[in-house]
Amino acid sequence: MSEDSPTYHPTAAPSVDAILAAPDASKWLKDALRAALDRDPVDAANDAELLAQVLADRCNSLLPSDAG
Repeated sequence: MSEDSPTYHPTAAPSVDAILAAPDASKWLKDALRAALDRDPVDAANDAELLAQVLADRCNSLLPSDAG
């Protein structure tokens, strides 16, 4: 890697408590997080990743394309 190459620094996700306490976090997100906390953590994380991909794909399919 050269000196000019950017270094990737992933941003830490907010904590469960921070999301649940955040006034700007949506009710949907808070409800989903509370429900996930009652589940097996591996199953919940796998389902959340799948849901995120499905929603991202849906969003991309609904947004206008830059090619025109």
